[in-house]
Amino acid sequence: MLGFTLSKINLLIFVVAVFSIVLFFVFSFSQILVENIANDYVRIHAQDAFTLVGSPTLCAAQIHYLKDSIEASSGNSGRGLYYVLNIKQGTGKNGLNKMIFALAPRRTPETYMAAASFDTDAKMNFFDFQELITANPSKINIYDSNTMLDPQAKTQIDAYVLLKEVNLGETTIYVIPCSNRGGSDCSTLMGIAGQKIRPEGFNCSYEN
Repeated sequence: MLGFTLSKINLLIFVVAVFSIVLFFVFSFSQILVENIANDYVRIHAQDAFTLVGSPTLCAAQIHYLKDSIEASSGNSGRGLYYVLNIKQGTGKNGLNKMIFALAPRRTPETYMAAASFDTDAKMNFFDFQELITANPSKINIYDSNTMLDPQAKTQIDAYVLLKEVNLGETTIYVIPCSNRGGSDCSTLMGIAGQKIRPEGFNCSYEN
């Protein structure tokens, strides 16, 4: 009887061990898949920005909508990895600026899991979402460091306008955060940002 009980316990231990190993590999594979998808995601954003900056137009703008989450499976059910996207400026080679798209889990925004970048001679100006929605020019600043996008914020910062202007041979990139689902219309916030730059605003409208 004791031997039978011990054999059952050993079998249970074996089953639990096998299940734990399988679960570990499934989790690890899912994590790798999410990281690969995240890298592809930021690469697309960086490539779109690179194309816009390199275009021959003197003024051009594009709006980019963010996914709710990064998911290992197809679709956008909102059950995947919640994230923040930090669009920021860094130092490139040979005196150039570097435009960086860095993605991090929302719970650890300081730990990036995916990033893509390109070097450019363009200046970069970033706006803050909370300042823009006040619509008060005295409370709106122009930053040269970064802007943070958060699709899961109380008011979702789930889109941004990327605008390029060339003035007297100098190219400037503006990153304007906005909310596709939160009621802060991107064209409105782009107009507010433009009026902060100059009274007449920007000279171009965005493309969807």
